[in-house]
Amino acid sequence: MPEPSGQQLKRRPSTSTACPPTTAHGCQQAPLICGDSSPDTARSTWPPGATAGTYLVAEIQIPSPLQPRPAMTDEDCTYEIWNYILEHMEPDGADVSHYYETAAIQPPITPESLAELDMSRIINNPKLRHDVNFDRELHFRPNLDGSKGKQKMKSADHYWQALEGEFFMYEFALQHKQLTTDSRDLAYWDGVIRNTKRRLPAVFEAIRDILTTLVPDHEQKRILTRLDVDLIMQEITNGVCDLIDLSDWLAKVVKKHCAPMRDQLVDAMQSDIQQGALEGDPGKLVNGLRQLLNILEAMRLDVANHQIRHMRPLLVDDTVNFQRRYNAHRIYLRKIDVRRCQRWLNDELDHLTTRAVELSKPAPTRVDALTSALVRDVLFNEASPCPPSFYVDHDRLRGVRSDIRNSISHELCREVLADFAPTTVLTADLLKAQEALQCTVSAIVGMSGRFTERTDNIAVEIVRFLLMLEGRYPPFDGTLLGIVEQKLEQVLQPISQAFDKLARDTCDRLLPKLKTSVDQHIRLSALDLQDVMVPAAFVSLPPPPFGFGAVCAAPPVPVKPYDPDEDIVRRLTHVICLHWDVWAELVYLAPLEEESTSFATLTPSPTSSASPSPMMPIAQPVYAPGKKWLPVGVTVTEVPGGMPTPDSTPEPMSAASRKESESGEPSSSEQESLDAQQQ
Repeated sequence: MPEPSGQQLKRRPSTSTACPPTTAHGCQQAPLICGDSSPDTARSTWPPGATAGTYLVAEIQIPSPLQPRPAMTDEDCTYEIWNYILEHMEPDGADVSHYYETAAIQPPITPESLAELDMSRIINNPKLRHDVNFDRELHFRPNLDGSKGKQKMKSADHYWQALEGEFFMYEFALQHKQLTTDSRDLAYWDGVIRNTKRRLPAVFEAIRDILTTLVPDHEQKRILTRLDVDLIMQEITNGVCDLIDLSDWLAKVVKKHCAPMRDQLVDAMQSDIQQGALEGDPGKLVNGLRQLLNILEAMRLDVANHQIRHMRPLLVDDTVNFQRRYNAHRIYLRKIDVRRCQRWLNDELDHLTTRAVELSKPAPTRVDALTSALVRDVLFNEASPCPPSFYVDHDRLRGVRSDIRNSISHELCREVLADFAPTTVLTADLLKAQEALQCTVSAIVGMSGRFTERTDNIAVEIVRFLLMLEGRYPPFDGTLLGIVEQKLEQVLQPISQAFDKLARDTCDRLLPKLKTSVDQHIRLSALDLQDVMVPAAFVSLPPPPFGFGAVCAAPPVPVKPYDPDEDIVRRLTHVICLHWDVWAELVYLAPLEEESTSFATLTPSPTSSASPSPMMPIAQPVYAPGKKWLPVGVTVTEVPGGMPTPDSTPEPMSAASRKESESGEPSSSEQESLDAQQQ
């Protein structure tokens, strides 16, 4: 999530010194400037003809107590703060001063950044509502993966370092303010303190607002009273804020409402804040506040994940109804290219019909055409794999393609081993070597399946197994290694003839199994479909000890022969059946639209969810009386336009700023928002 940048002003040399403009303050700091309090040592470093007094006055430019000082603007105070941090904060004053200037003003965790976890957002997130059909353990987590995740963590580190500088300046300014009675100096330090308040108020506001979403209604008034941000900041700027008492109160409130497993984190947070307050250590104070916000984020995630688990049957059961209405509105807005979807299916139907006539077979159905077209696109059409109606399934289908290609690549490695194996090797020994090779290759390529990037390592393993089969290992055969590596580089390319042949064999093997599975499950409801395709994890309990009576045991499950295609068939069946239920009447069974037809001119049926509609479906949770956490149902109403969104929502999670292409596929920013850090 890109952080909003802080106020950035062009640096300029400070017009004041590191000490306040009074003689008393200058005398206190004078020995530090000289580096030694000894007069003899100090004189030896001065220019010829200079005296101690004239050198000190000339170096730090201390004005006379009666000399008038020009009024400081807020911008001038900001420059002064940068220079104070740079010159006096140890040991990272330069870095902290830079981040104080450039880091974000808002903390990394805010109510707005957690807005996607609100129940209203969850049940109106079409991607999440679709994904919950395929994953019983679907949950939110902080999205810190990839380059964007690293950038988020880097921005957060910069923010908290900038806050260290702010805490340092509160203490620094208060100490010097207490040492003066001059009205001009008091006004000067008051201006410094006032301009220091850049990030800390927002931190306390975020803590207060997130905490109010985690406590019952009857406790919210106490939270708002205790976390009065204006009062807390007034106490801090006057040096009378009891952070120890505040941390004790926060720890009690958080422990009361969080899971016991987080008590240790709460204790660490409390300890850091208290040590930081007692020792005057800005780093520990900031670390405590950072831990507190992380704990509140984890608590908010716990609530959202518990709500998803509780709502899963309701969301799954309402999948087809909600998605039909939602996509009917998208079609009306021209976000889905219906003609492209219809052409895609009709072209495959014409192809299958022609072949059926040639082979004297029954005419294919539209479901058969949908199944065949999807499998061929997944296997052979990487440039434009599926029509826009599959926009919520792109990641799933990409995973299926990756798994099928990994299977093909493993088979090619086995074939290369068999091609170079001596003819005298027994078939059983060759099969054992191929199985061992597959395990080794899986470890080499990892979960990502980078076969083409690991051909050298794979070739080494194949040669090792070949030499072991021949009984002459060690030593290693470098000549054979070069030949095997060259062979692998040829066959593992998806455009190679060997790869294409295995891909077509895989397609011919999968299609009959997939069509049979789709025909068996096409009439199931979304909830029944999930029960069959995504079975719940079953934990077998140990048998009870003897002497406790008879036990009703479940009948033994019949053992089925292993089918390597079973997992792929099951996953594609689930996608196809659910897709057909949602899109059949909207697109595939609808009349073929002419090029000149505009969906905006259509007159939709006010009660039908299978035709383009100007009404936007809005899902709303239904709670039992007196309850606000776990809904007992979901209702879908239709309103003109779109779903109202909060006033401010961060870009990666914003539902209002989503941009969709005319092809109907979500833009990159929308895809991030729809993913919602799911895993």
